Amino acid sequence: MTSFFYSKFILLYRLLSKCFFVELFLKKAQHINVKRLKNYIMNLPNIITILRLFLTPLIVWLVLTENYILGFIFFVFSGLSDALDGYLAKKFNQSSLLGSYLDPIADKILIVSTILVLGYNGLVPIWLIIIIVSRDIAIFGAVLISFIIGSNLKIKPLTVSKINTFLQIFYIAIIFLMQFDILLPEESIRIFYLLVTYLIAISTIVSWLFYLQLWLINMKVINFYEE
Repeated sequence: MTSFFYSKFILLYRLLSKCFFVELFLKKAQHINVKRLKNYIMNLPNIITILRLFLTPLIVWLVLTENYILGFIFFVFSGLSDALDGYLAKKFNQSSLLGSYLDPIADKILIVSTILVLGYNGLVPIWLIIIIVSRDIAIFGAVLISFIIGSNLKIKPLTVSKINTFLQIFYIAIIFLMQFDILLPEESIRIFYLLVTYLIAISTIVSWLFYLQLWLINMKVINFYEE
């Protein structure tokens, strides 16, 4: 009986290994040391980043139920954790390849999810949501294509992208604050909100173009260094 199940397991393994993504994973897994992997993942900056990922569904639920006070508190905490994990990684020399990928992914999941649910509640214009989501889908698609064809794509956060992320977090915080009964000049808040809205649209498009340029250079479609 044991040999029967073993033979079936071997057959399943061979079938799965023919799958492209599983084959890639198995090749990578051959070089992984379990102890090193545990230390690699479970450092403080990565734990903070993972916590930010787990807080995102809670923030989405709070916005959907229009509990903007708690939603604002958890969103600000998540935004501050983004700065904290980067600081700790540099301060204690705990930067890792995993963290370099996990941190921007966590940021995007947090920001895009919150903007989408705020848009669902009618608090973010649909045209801005289309710009933000389209940019992120385009970048993800470019990375996926490069991975599939085996291109050694290295995308580092650009200054314009960091500014864009900051503006998006700031913009979401403003939307939360606008839902509170705060004694602030309504016209001034509206003008400031519109200003930040258009700044985000511009910075998103600019960062999109910069990443597109880097990807095209990497794919050798264009070469800005040719004389």
